Amino acid sequence: MKEYVISVDLGGTNVRVGLISSDLEIIKVNREPSIKKDKIALANQICRLISYLPYQEYNVKKVGISACGFIENDHINHITNLELDDFDLKGEILKNYPFFNVRIINDANCTALSEALFGASKDYQTSYFVTMSTGVGGGFIYNKNLIDLPFEIGNEIISYKGENYYLEKLLSGTGIVKLCALNSLKVNNAFEFFTLVRENNSLAKQILNDWIRLTSEMLFNIQIIFNTDCIVLSGGVMKSQDLFFDQLIKESNILISKYPMKKINLVLAKFDQDAGLIGGASVALVLEK
Repeated sequence: MKEYVISVDLGGTNVRVGLISSDLEIIKVNREPSIKKDKIALANQICRLISYLPYQEYNVKKVGISACGFIENDHINHITNLELDDFDLKGEILKNYPFFNVRIINDANCTALSEALFGASKDYQTSYFVTMSTGVGGGFIYNKNLIDLPFEIGNEIISYKGENYYLEKLLSGTGIVKLCALNSLKVNNAFEFFTLVRENNSLAKQILNDWIRLTSEMLFNIQIIFNTDCIVLSGGVMKSQDLFFDQLIKESNILISKYPMKKINLVLAKFDQDAGLIGGASVALVLEK
């Protein structure tokens, strides 16, 4: 029998609230720009978007929220892009809908869970999910269970040209712009950079090799720590994966081959545009009724 849940995809730009079935059919979605700097106004916005859904008709009992930012025990500690701190969104929702079971998880963790249950890593027991877009985020799945780790992969420290950087400051979509600047190549975004690579720009190709080396080291570190069955890659940077994916597999496995660990198995994520909604739904679907 199908189950229906409410999924909230709370992003730094937009908030989407949808009614989704247990086979991931999106029944209805409401979307608006996320309200910033005002916790109560944002909570009211989300509650209003929930009210537009036919949740009574579909006997909805559970709400899963995929939220950008730092989340701990269903509490939003900080969302940089919305300029919010100490936000009890769960409590505000329960004031309006006390009959719901609500869970809030970081967006990267949500997507890690959805890929493990329904997506690219569903055939593996242990996996690590990495998203490389504006920043770099990750989530660890062990025996099909989400392990909520107290650190973010994007905050790993890496060394480049004698200086130390947060990993995401050089390897994310925006980080690639910084990486180019450090090599005297001006680009406005990652798309421009990858276009130059496709045009055989020699400096861009050299920078890409540096990016592949650094990203391979990140993948190596993940595998050394977690010894996963697979690592799932996602995010805007992966839209240009034809330029580097095979080389990432090769270089990361050269690094890991010196150690008694599983071979690094890289796979591309299944969910893209609806990753946040599917992630929130996945969180709700594993909740007890």
